[in-house]
Amino acid sequence: KKKKKKLDAAPPGAIKPAAKAEPASTAQEAARPRRSPGGLRDDERPPEHKSTGPKALREIADDEMEKILEAHREWLTSKSAAGTRADLSKTNLREAYLQGAQLRGADLRDANLQKAELQNADLFLADMRGSDMLGAMLQKAVLKRVKLKGGSLISARLEEADLTEANLEGADLREADLREATLESACLNRANLRGANLFMVEATGVQMQHAQLQGCDLKGANLADADLSGARLTGAKLQGAELTGTNLKGADLLDVEGLTASQLDEAEIDEKTIKPLELQEAS
Repeated sequence: KKKKKKLDAAPPGAIKPAAKAEPASTAQEAARPRRSPGGLRDDERPPEHKSTGPKALREIADDEMEKILEAHREWLTSKSAAGTRADLSKTNLREAYLQGAQLRGADLRDANLQKAELQNADLFLADMRGSDMLGAMLQKAVLKRVKLKGGSLISARLEEADLTEANLEGADLREADLREATLESACLNRANLRGANLFMVEATGVQMQHAQLQGCDLKGANLADADLSGARLTGAKLQGAELTGTNLKGADLLDVEGLTASQLDEAEIDEKTIKPLELQEAS
């Protein structure tokens, strides 16, 4: 008997069908570089840094940090005759434990000090310009004459800190806690202090020209002889604040809480000063 032809056998001269190809879209997708959610390919994305600071920062090990601090202590004790001044500029110190650290005159420019623990630290005359101190803990820290122009202190904890004669011009202190801090003769011109807690601060002679003080708690603050000309204090709390000789020329006091006519009489105002509505009506 003749064998039956296999049904799948191809007739002579026929072209065998090609193997089933993957869909073009699938093959192309496999060969194509992956894209990030932002639209950049993997080979286009900038390198990632471990630091969350604002600039490319160097990392530092704990043992190296201890050597830097020891050399700095020697530099201070010998009045620069020995040791080395601490250079921690552009260094990632995020969440660093520096409670009580001796950093007088240290270089901390553009450092990342986010959430660093600096309670009771001595930072007298330290250069901290451009540093990022978001959420840093600086309770009772010595920051006298510190250079913090343009620095970021958003939500920083500065209760009872000493900022006498500190330069904080243009600094960002939104939501910072400065309860009972000392700001005598400090410079905070054009600083952003929206929502900051300045309860009972000692701020005689402080410079706050054109500062943003909206919603600040200034209850019991000593602002005698301070310069707040052109400052915006909309919604600030001024119950019991000392305003003797305070320059409020051109200041915006609309919706300020707790400000009395007697307090305003002790301050210096002009026709550009925007008084609270209740005091406008009284006058």
